[in-house]
Amino acid sequence: MKDKVNFLKKYKVYIWLILIFSLAFFLRTYRLPDIYVFNLDEEHQAEYAWTIVQNFHIIWIGVASSPLEFYLGPYFTYFTAFWLWISKGDPLITAYIAALTGSITSVTIFLVIWRLFNFAAGVVSSALYATLPLFIFFDQKYWNPMFVPLVVVLLYLTLNLVKKSKWWWILYTILLGVVLNTQLAPLPLFFIGVWLFIRGNFFKDLKLLFILLLTFMLFYWPLVVFDFNHNFSNMKAIAPLFNKNTEIKIVFDPVTKFNSLFDSLGRFWYLNPGIPNSDEINFGCTSLSHANDFKIIDKYTQRTRSPLWLSLISAALFIYFYRFVIKRKNSALNLLAVFYLVFFTFFLIYPGGAFEYYYLGFLTLFTFIPGILVANANRHRLLLFVIICTVILFGVNTILRTSDEFSLRPKKLLIKQVMDIIGKEPFSIDGRGICHNYEGWRYLFKIYGRLPEQSYSDRLYGWIYTKEITDKQPVYTVILSEDRIPLAEDLTSLPSIKVGGYRAYIKKNIL
Repeated sequence: MKDKVNFLKKYKVYIWLILIFSLAFFLRTYRLPDIYVFNLDEEHQAEYAWTIVQNFHIIWIGVASSPLEFYLGPYFTYFTAFWLWISKGDPLITAYIAALTGSITSVTIFLVIWRLFNFAAGVVSSALYATLPLFIFFDQKYWNPMFVPLVVVLLYLTLNLVKKSKWWWILYTILLGVVLNTQLAPLPLFFIGVWLFIRGNFFKDLKLLFILLLTFMLFYWPLVVFDFNHNFSNMKAIAPLFNKNTEIKIVFDPVTKFNSLFDSLGRFWYLNPGIPNSDEINFGCTSLSHANDFKIIDKYTQRTRSPLWLSLISAALFIYFYRFVIKRKNSALNLLAVFYLVFFTFFLIYPGGAFEYYYLGFLTLFTFIPGILVANANRHRLLLFVIICTVILFGVNTILRTSDEFSLRPKKLLIKQVMDIIGKEPFSIDGRGICHNYEGWRYLFKIYGRLPEQSYSDRLYGWIYTKEITDKQPVYTVILSEDRIPLAEDLTSLPSIKVGGYRAYIKKNIL
């Protein structure tokens, strides 16, 4: 017995690494072929990457980052193309890559918190990230923001380590390059690094500066080439921020931003079981995001709206955490407090939407607070661990009962049944929806069925696949509807197929 206890003590870190990775990966891949969410953003990236697979060519830019249409670097598109090449276009493989990334993030959180604070704090924080539904649902979604949680955690680690060795600034620069090729949400946090770099006089080290510049250019040089050949159009994309006469609508709405974040601080702890995961993470499924200017979407979505008391618990934890930081002279705690403040401030003043994924990195860092506070509790520590375990059990229950009503399984079944009806006749597709309108149908028909002659998504992404759009008159028009919403026109006389939350109306055109 004593030998077993000694073994557990000696290898407790390795045991926990295996356990947390296994749990995180299991929950993120459970029924993944059924519940994978593939819609507007995934279609955009997949269509763009697929052009490289079909006919390899050099691209200099990735997808654009809204609202200013600043183009990201191309590396994530090449990364996507590699996986689609392996799977022959089937996007399901990318879902597993996203799940793997989330599982690695769970392990990374443990290692960072363990090294900077203590083992117990690492256990609690990593267990929360590994099991809470909000993180799992986002980690099952393959798109540009999927690396944000991992980048934010590594950035926090890096800025703690630069005090020990200046060469950690290389990792800082690499993370900046990753952000410029994936998603810009963590970009404000890099201002913290710039301040530390200047305050620490690292800029006086010319050798370090040269290496950092080379590292940065490894990630950014394609965008330099693009800008040089396109009249610096990418750099000019930020001009509307400083031009009062711009036609782009810049909205300063901190109240909406705060309401969205406050709701998510409650959703952090709990999401209702049995809800479609697509409703939970699709930013078009809540009026809080201001993705639409009307609140009708709240009437039809099943998205969990957080009870006030859960959001207040999170707010109280923030207040207690800052009191905790003030009482202790700990540089890692101080830096974490600055991360929260910078992230929160920039999100409030950001002129774009109040989408939940914009502050996904902030929510990831929030997992640190329960871990740190529980591990340093002088009283009721056992009770706090019991509460954390209860939250985890509720989270696992939600994951196991997730509805696939608006996910990949019903889409594939619907496409198969539509193909059985229209046969080899030419067809076009159109869409109807409030929360689920642009659902990646064109790409999914191309992979799991047959390529339509025209599609309602062509007006968004037709520039990517111009040669695939034909002038051929379609014999059928397939109208793909979110079945729970009222339609503006009467389609009840048309043959229809219902699978999950979708309905396909099949209209035969008069030629």
